[in-house]
Amino acid sequence: MSENRWRPQPFLLEWLVLILVVYLYSQAVLLDFNPQQLQQTGEHNESATLPILAEIGLTRYRQLPLWNPYMLTGFPHAGDPVNHFWNPLATLPVLLWGGINGMKVSVFLSLVAAALGQWVLAHVLGVRGIFRLWAGLTYALAGGLALFWRLGWYELLVGIAWFPWCFAALWYALHHQDRRSLVLTALAIFMVVSTGGGYYPLYLGVCLAVLSGMAWVWQPPEKRRLMVTRGVIIVALSVGLLAVIWLPLTDGLRYTVRDAPPDYPQRTSQPIPYALFNYVVSDPAWFGTDVLGKGLGFGWFYLGVLPLLALAFTPWLYGRFPWRRRFIVAWAALLLVLLLWHANRHTPVQYLYDWFPALYIFRLPNRLLVVASAPLVALAALTLQGWVVWARRWWRGLDVAVTSPHRQPTAQSISLVRVLNLIVLLILFLAGRDLYTVNKGFAMTPQTRNQNARQTLTWLKQQDDSLYYVNIGGDRIYWDWMAYAYELEMPVINFRYNRGVATMGEQYGPGSPFNAQPKYVLSGHGQAGPPGAQSLYHSQGVTVWYRPDVLPFAFATEGIRGPVNRSQVQEQAVRLDGPNRVVVTGAAANSSQHLIVLISDYPGWRLRIDGKQASVAPVNGYLGAKMEPGEHTYTFTFRPLKHDIGLVISLLTLLFCGYWLRSEVSGNRTE
Repeated sequence: MSENRWRPQPFLLEWLVLILVVYLYSQAVLLDFNPQQLQQTGEHNESATLPILAEIGLTRYRQLPLWNPYMLTGFPHAGDPVNHFWNPLATLPVLLWGGINGMKVSVFLSLVAAALGQWVLAHVLGVRGIFRLWAGLTYALAGGLALFWRLGWYELLVGIAWFPWCFAALWYALHHQDRRSLVLTALAIFMVVSTGGGYYPLYLGVCLAVLSGMAWVWQPPEKRRLMVTRGVIIVALSVGLLAVIWLPLTDGLRYTVRDAPPDYPQRTSQPIPYALFNYVVSDPAWFGTDVLGKGLGFGWFYLGVLPLLALAFTPWLYGRFPWRRRFIVAWAALLLVLLLWHANRHTPVQYLYDWFPALYIFRLPNRLLVVASAPLVALAALTLQGWVVWARRWWRGLDVAVTSPHRQPTAQSISLVRVLNLIVLLILFLAGRDLYTVNKGFAMTPQTRNQNARQTLTWLKQQDDSLYYVNIGGDRIYWDWMAYAYELEMPVINFRYNRGVATMGEQYGPGSPFNAQPKYVLSGHGQAGPPGAQSLYHSQGVTVWYRPDVLPFAFATEGIRGPVNRSQVQEQAVRLDGPNRVVVTGAAANSSQHLIVLISDYPGWRLRIDGKQASVAPVNGYLGAKMEPGEHTYTFTFRPLKHDIGLVISLLTLLFCGYWLRSEVSGNRTE
């Protein structure tokens, strides 16, 4: 009976340790399950808007959120490069715990995924035991991931967790002949790209190309063709899975604009020695320090001394263990490429940027140091393990040669090996504890959301439950109010989170006959209200102003022959029926009137009048329709064809992957 008793596998115990450490590291901030608690050290409120949008669409209206009606005068969520809706680790927690809590749980799960992914990467490279465990913990607790959470860069953190999975899965898939590894590699790539980290497709593509090239070089000539075939299959599966994201993005890139200009100075680029210095500085002042070419400050990538110290012995490992050489060369090449890319203000990568100026749109090259930490930690773990293995063999061999004629290790030799193991364990523990303490203090800060924002916006919603735009803060946006505005489904016309619909330039140009304006303006202490506005409410230094002269959200007009004001139009009843649908109950005396809804027009809007299909007739970049006499219901629905096509392709690819894996399993059973 005792012989058949199930015993936990060592890797399960290691996974349990990884999860437990990540839990202790982050639970006070990420697992409090209090929707009024959200860290305020960076862009957390802005990042929370998209999880809240997913919550609104899925739980309140049973819709996939394809349009975002709460930012500016609307923005396509299908086709948004920051969209992370299709990433299950981002959306499933939102379904279970809501926007705010779901976002926090998603970050916790991403840290766990990062730890497990680096563990898998180390395992694929032949690292075992405590060194494999150390590698997983080091990556999950790394300063780069801590930086992303400190700054509130949610989608970047969720995406970076899956880079080690991609590296490990690709390397394994290229060296084996099974189908499972091909599918797993494609799924890992999907998990990275679907997080909306806009730079990640390029970063990941270059990394995987480097690894593929190194694997091809080390492969015997007769097997290279098979390796290329497997690489092509991975690309095809990845493209198919990502079709639901990339097809709508073709319109997003054409019809939207990005506010951030190209970063020609590449101010966070540093020479390689300076870049490596970022990994060993634990002084909190380093975060905002602008030295050693660390432009803009705002850099934190602490890994501790041990990984770089181990990395320095990697050439020794290359000479001592010949069977490790292909691993060492491949991952050292990936690390070097990432460090050179980060140093793009300097030769030789500077020439590449001069030849391809489009690369300058990718800002903040210091983010590459976060990606580089994965191969760096993997090489460090491999080197540490190699050093300990060599030390054990050297001592045992020396002991046998000197003291034992039967060439058996003595008790003294065994004891010293145990001492060596304890010393190594202590070193790894101290390094891990230091990393845990430093980065937890830097990144994890429990804080309460702005309760004045909640109180003021709730009051406004109770006073006027109709559909209108609000301006919160004027030119100085109150960023910490945005999450509450979304939760209350209030469109914020001045919330421009680095992107907007291209036609907004014409809507607000000097020749525009009309444009959307906020019905209510919230301004801070000492700020005067808009001309003609009425003060309605005051709370903790914030005043709510009402503007009676703005155009209604939906109106009818006979024609546009010049500037349009409120007295010339007839207000129409309008409501949002979820993120993707605008319903207008319009009454027209004759067919010469035109309905205008102050939501930006964009490819993918469809119109039905009383349930019958009709044509959208946009005016001045806004949704519009030719009105029919009498009272009718005009329903505008955003459902772009490219999204539907992409969704079908992605689902078919996913089904094919399942069928392909099942047939392989069935074939193995038959054999």
